[in-house]
Amino acid sequence: QGHEITVLTRSPATAKQRWPRINAVDGVSGLVGQFDRVLNLAGEGIANKRWSEERKQVLMKSHVDLTKSLARWAESTQQQFRLVLSGSAVGYYGGLQGSQAQQTVTETSPAGNDFGAQLCREWEAAAEPLEACSERTVLLRTGLVLGPGGGLLDRLWLPFRMGAGGRMGNGKQMMSWIHIEDYCEAVDHLVKATVTGAVNMTAPHPVSNQEFTRELAAVLRRPALLPMPAPALRLLFGEMSELLLNGQCALPKVLQGNGFSFRFRHLSPALQNIVAVRKGD
Repeated sequence: QGHEITVLTRSPATAKQRWPRINAVDGVSGLVGQFDRVLNLAGEGIANKRWSEERKQVLMKSHVDLTKSLARWAESTQQQFRLVLSGSAVGYYGGLQGSQAQQTVTETSPAGNDFGAQLCREWEAAAEPLEACSERTVLLRTGLVLGPGGGLLDRLWLPFRMGAGGRMGNGKQMMSWIHIEDYCEAVDHLVKATVTGAVNMTAPHPVSNQEFTRELAAVLRRPALLPMPAPALRLLFGEMSELLLNGQCALPKVLQGNGFSFRFRHLSPALQNIVAVRKGD
């Protein structure tokens, strides 16, 4: 669209190789000049490793401290942004159990109390000082992003392709997902809208873990015969297992209320699209 893009990344050379027209820096000190918009999605993957106390500190540092450093940089360089989009996650609402209705949340729902919720609360709080130097600040409470490369499906691809997939726990925990193409389109939509505050970056039809398992197996034309009982997950992942055994049915009320049109509203077409891309069809 003709924008000049600067990417803050731990691997500037890799970013430049992938997108030759961008600028790439590896620290806030490299952000020189005035910027119109900021999109902050930096941070370690919350489910990449088992949660030890040390790992929790790493997660806090990579999400919260980085956002604080951006706020300090913005203040010291007297930035005046038109828009700040800062990352968060549906984990803000905490891990929920029970019926779909009991797990349903919107942007006005309260925060949870578990570690994931604490991380999201502090991440969002770290972005608050950016409001003073921006016309609008939006908090992107992201669900499970589904795409052909990386993310959740990368981890599930091999076991499900081998017919070794299955539901986790009782399978009733809700999974709030979004196709990566809709995610990117939603960001572009928010750039042009007048929205402020929290936005659930999720498709309008979350599914249970059991339904997700069934749909993925069906698209791959494989059985899903190996469920993971809750005790086994707790043994393997410790406290982090709560991410897998609890859920949120996070509805995108703000996006829908502001006229955003999802290409992938339902899970099956989203998975069919991703599997076709991965297979090279």
